[in-house]
Amino acid sequence: MTEPPLLLHVADSVATVTLNRPDHLNALSTELQRELVEVFADLDRDDSVRVVLLTANGDRAFSAGADLKQMNGNDRSGAAAYLPMAGPTRNLYETVLECGKPTLAVLHGWVVGGGLELAMACDLRIASDDARLMLPESKVGLGANFGSQMLPRLVPMGIAFQMLYLGEPLDAVDAHRVGLVNWLAPRAELDDRARGIAAQLVERAPVTLRRYKAMVRVGSTLPISTALRLDPGPSPYTSADRLEGAAAFVEKRKPHWTGR
Repeated sequence: MTEPPLLLHVADSVATVTLNRPDHLNALSTELQRELVEVFADLDRDDSVRVVLLTANGDRAFSAGADLKQMNGNDRSGAAAYLPMAGPTRNLYETVLECGKPTLAVLHGWVVGGGLELAMACDLRIASDDARLMLPESKVGLGANFGSQMLPRLVPMGIAFQMLYLGEPLDAVDAHRVGLVNWLAPRAELDDRARGIAAQLVERAPVTLRRYKAMVRVGSTLPISTALRLDPGPSPYTSADRLEGAAAFVEKRKPHWTGR
């Protein structure tokens, strides 16, 4: 029986999305890309989900990126290549990037090409100490279109050019040092650490987190005078959760968030 390329588990308001092609280093086949788009779009609309973890099965890689074997087969058959900002790849990265819930990529082993771009589409990243992050497209004649835009928003410009031009890996320590990774963890502790971070996020007001995400994503490239006047998404200032948060603080209890 063929294993599905993507797994989904929801518990305690946390959705865990797992890449499940370990025999192929979780390479992003067209089927896997389409399933990721569908799952993230569904999770964005699911009010019972407050946080999304993106993980991967197998010991060797979070994801090897584009499925070059599938790509080569398509080339040999004469199929048209997907261009930047077209096809499932565009939809994949933008769907993950625009998901209104906090997203955390849980990285181990090789995090390569489109796999790193997928991780960069998430809000936060935690990596095991064995992780190696790279964009090797310059070595195989491809172009990391999404990565070339996201990477310099996350790391210093010189580091972005280094990774893009040379296509060499950063180890987990260096990735953390330059800000590409938020947290490091020993491999054996990675999943527990990620679940702990997710549990903390669940405890925060969901309206506020959705607002923060919209403000940061939309406003970060705007002049501050323009960004301060944005009003995207639900407003925490007029929400029921604001009333609940203030009451819980005064009553010295945990708030019960409704997301409204």
